[in-house]
Amino acid sequence: MSIIAYAIRTCLGAALVDKTLAQGRVYDSAVQPIEEMVNKQGAKPFIVISTDDEKLEVKGWATLDAPRSINIVIEIAVGGIVQVDIPPEEGGGQALRLDIPHTDEGLETALNMIGRQIWREIQVGGPWSDLLREIAFWPKEISITRGANAEQGIRYAARQYVIQADTIAEPDFGAEPEGSIARLLALMAADPRLSKDVPLLEGMIVGEPLPEWRRRQADLGLSAASYRALGLGPLFAPEGEPLAQRMTIVRPDRTTILEAEPTP
Repeated sequence: MSIIAYAIRTCLGAALVDKTLAQGRVYDSAVQPIEEMVNKQGAKPFIVISTDDEKLEVKGWATLDAPRSINIVIEIAVGGIVQVDIPPEEGGGQALRLDIPHTDEGLETALNMIGRQIWREIQVGGPWSDLLREIAFWPKEISITRGANAEQGIRYAARQYVIQADTIAEPDFGAEPEGSIARLLALMAADPRLSKDVPLLEGMIVGEPLPEWRRRQADLGLSAASYRALGLGPLFAPEGEPLAQRMTIVRPDRTTILEAEPTP
């Protein structure tokens, strides 16, 4: 699980709830096609937030701190259908009918207004928006795609925004969260809609606590043996008896004594 992708979706979703014409209809990573979402929502606007492709510029297995970018996807749709009875003189039975009291121009205007409201909240909103801009700190490209459909009784207008942005690094394994991720957890804990997810997220970030040297080993993408060979890890083997209690390095100008650190 990408903690950064989750953080972006959480910040953006929380920032947009009740801030646009979509009101509280803001959804995280809905897997249903927009057509089905329109049918489910009825004649009301809604927003779907997801994160898509991620790219990391890696050197070996050093993935946590690798420069990375991610696609943030915001989809807006307005539309809906209802089932109506057909008069007997017209053949009887039932049919699907559009139930939106708007013209095509009205649908497009609604999309424009929601788009404007979204960008305003992202750029000048409150704590959630500030944290979003801190995590996805460098937008590089934004594409906007218009969509519409009128098939099988479903008629809707839609717009998709894709933001490609550089992000901060993933948090360390086995360590208490710091910085932006710690602020994310604090904001979530104070939000009744998100507070129940805090223990799960903390467990995903920390997992089993790790000593400092293990975390640095993961940052560098090295094996335990390679890390020790560089003189950066403890002098104990992962299992069995210790290899040494103390190492003395004698140089022409000074002598360094290294004490062994127990391996958990």
